[in-house]
Parts: sequence; C-alpha cells; structure tokens
Amino acid sequence: MRGETMHGGNLRRAQELYGLDSFIDLSANINPFGPPSGVWSSLQLGVKDIVNYPDPECQALRTALSSHLSLPANMIMAGNGAGELIFTVVQALKPKKVVIPIPTFSEYERAARTVGAEVSYIHLGPEGWTKFNRFEVIEGGETIKAATVEEKDQLWRESLDGCELLFLCSPHNPTGSVLEKKTFERILNITKEIGCRILFDESFFDFLPLDSRQSIRSYLSTNEHLIVLYSLTKFYSLPGLRLGTVFAQPSLLTLFEQYRDPWSVNVLAQHAGVASLQDVKYSDEVREKLQESRTYFYQEFEDSNFTDLRLWPTSVNFSLIEVLSPTSGELIQYLGTQGILVRDCANFAGLPRNFIRVAIKDIPVMKRLIAGLKGFYSKDKRRQV
Repeated sequence: MRGETMHGGNLRRAQELYGLDSFIDLSANINPFGPPSGVWSSLQLGVKDIVNYPDPECQALRTALSSHLSLPANMIMAGNGAGELIFTVVQALKPKKVVIPIPTFSEYERAARTVGAEVSYIHLGPEGWTKFNRFEVIEGGETIKAATVEEKDQLWRESLDGCELLFLCSPHNPTGSVLEKKTFERILNITKEIGCRILFDESFFDFLPLDSRQSIRSYLSTNEHLIVLYSLTKFYSLPGLRLGTVFAQPSLLTLFEQYRDPWSVNVLAQHAGVASLQDVKYSDEVREKLQESRTYFYQEFEDSNFTDLRLWPTSVNFSLIEVLSPTSGELIQYLGTQGILVRDCANFAGLPRNFIRVAIKDIPVMKRLIAGLKGFYSKDKRRQV
C-alpha cells in the first residue's frame, strides 16, 4: 500500500483499499464540528437558484468577506477552493522561476509545472518555520549555524535569485508552524526589491489562537506584489462545496479574472459562504472545542509513552507524527484496516518518508486514534517476540 500515496480526504479510494464502508478521517484537516447551523437553511433556500447561473462576481459573498475581514471588496476574488485559485494565479502570472519552501502542499509545484516554470526549493524540514524564525542557516534540511539578520537576508536574496513567484504558507502545511511577522517583513522587503511576487497561503489561519492570529492581509494595501490565499473550506467545514478566496490589489485581480472560469463558484457554495460568515459565535466555539481535543490528544499521547513515535505538536488543527519504527507504511496500513485514515506524508517533498499527519478532531475520535496506535504497537511487539 506504500505506493498508494493520496491527498487527504479520498474516502472512495480508502474504501477500495481497505474494504470498509466508513472511516474516521484524520487525513484531511477539516473542522470536525460541521458548518455553522445557518448553512443548512441557506442551502435549502439556495436550491431554488440552481436553475440559474451563479453570480460570476460573487457579490454577496465578497461583501460578506469584506465586512468579516475588514478588507475592501475590490481586493477580493472568490474561487472553487484554494486549489483552483493557485492554478489561476500561476496561469495568469506565468512565472519563469518559482521558489517553494518544502515540505508543503504539492499543488504549488504542480501549478508551476503547468506553465513550464523552473522550481527551486528552500528546505524547512519537519520543524517548518521554527528555525527560520530563530535565524538559523539551513542547507539541505540541516542546520549549519546561527545567522545574523544581515546573513539571513543575504541567504534569502541568493535563494530568490531570478525568482518571479515565491510560495509561502503559514500556518504551514504539513508542520503547523507559523512564520513570524518580523521574518515575513524582511522577506516582503527583499521580494519587493528584486521584483518577485509572493503567493501567501493562509488556508489554516482561522484555526490559530488569538495571540498568534496576525494575518498578512494587513500588508496588501502597500505591497502590490503580495497575493494572499484564504480558504473557507477547511475552517467552515465545506470541503464538498469548495470555497476559497484570493486577496490582492485590484489591478492584479483584474488580471486573474481573465484566467478564471466566471461560474466556478456555484450558487450553493455562495449561499453557504455568506451564511458561514454571518455566524459571529461560530469561530470562537470551534477554536475552543479544538483546543480541548488538542490538549486531550497531546496529553494522552504523552501518557502512552510511545517509544517508536514522536509527536510534533502545533497550535492548529493537525500535527505531524514521526514513525521511528517499524515503518510509517505499516502503521498507515494497520490504522486503515481499523477504519482510521491518516495522511501519508511520503509525497511531501523535503520531508523524510517516515512521517504521517493527523488532523485534530473531537475527543472521541482522538481517543480512537490513541487506541489504534496502541493496538498497532502491541501487535507489532507480539510479532517480534
């Protein structure tokens, strides 16, 4: 099964692989508590509109986003999920060279390859942005030495030589690490100097606790080379409807619109998006529940004393687990047979193959994961005796 690497959330493929009808899905980082309650009634009301084409400008949705995010509506463009918008931006800009910190979401590189872009990498490793926030020099995933601010700036300039589009992601997928504001500001200034655009992915922004929830959106008005990606799919639990947005100065959005299917956001997704943003209590309630689940899972994991696993904690809704023994493929296979799906990280370039990623769901689900991990290692130890 090791060669069957998939993106998270592919339940049909999982049914084929494991012969089961239902799973607890920890392979996709989706809010487990469902959409805001108003979404269901909005979908019922919206059904009557499926006989008409959707609003190509998504005016009601953009107005709701503008109010919710304190961002001018003419700096907002909606799309059929963040994935579609990544490809739209790349098709519009047609960069000759892109730079991608890895490991990260594979669609950045896939989109770049569709326009024949040269792809260069910056190695983050399983710590993600943590080392960069500490201003350490990293080569090939290994820490070489601590760097001064000037040395670090020079390294960024060298890494971005000839780059026309830099992909950044924070909170970072798959490590959950956060790029600190001061580090980002230095990168922003360097890219402005050399004429390189930034596509900054904030798809997991809403999962952050208040003390670290500082959006890059605030830099948009004074940085025409900055583009920010934002997803409603994950936090508002709408993966089946697909809903993402991109923020940029109006001149850039005008360019992007030329490469976007004008009807890519269907009427039901638009209704659901507006209803989600109107629920002012929902966000804090979800973050509180996820904090309880995360605390429970991390404590249970520590108390279980897994000698063959290493957990990399985060403050968002997913974490990496390093499988020290026997192999991550065997663990993934076992959990799958128990009806538990986790994300195989084998296709995350720049990350060793012995990692899995698990989403944080409700406490009963996390309890099942702990039981599954215990079951695998007790089974493995019996096999070795």
